[in-house]
Amino acid sequence: MTFTHGASEAGDQPLALTGHPVVDTRLARVGTVTDVLFDDRAVPGWAVVKTGLLGGEHFVPLQHTYVDADGRLVVPLKKADIKHAPRVRRDHVMTREARRELRDYYGIAA
Repeated sequence: MTFTHGASEAGDQPLALTGHPVVDTRLARVGTVTDVLFDDRAVPGWAVVKTGLLGGEHFVPLQHTYVDADGRLVVPLKKADIKHAPRVRRDHVMTREARRELRDYYGIAA
């Protein structure tokens, strides 16, 4: 299942991920979504995930993720994988260098 951007059950607001807890497929806590980055077509492509007080923020692809019944974003990655992913700049801007690092790390285009 892949995360899809769409209307919420209320039907009027798009589904917002900011503030949602992030867990791996075994439901082990990974962190919290602090931001979502959209592509040129207004499709969410990357979540910014804070992995802890000192863990910093890291890019996580929204490909193959979903929100479970408890409102948690379930990602097919382990916390260690996310903690080693490229860090996010303070302004959460996806630079050309960040795109290259993400492509190399995750093996997908950013």
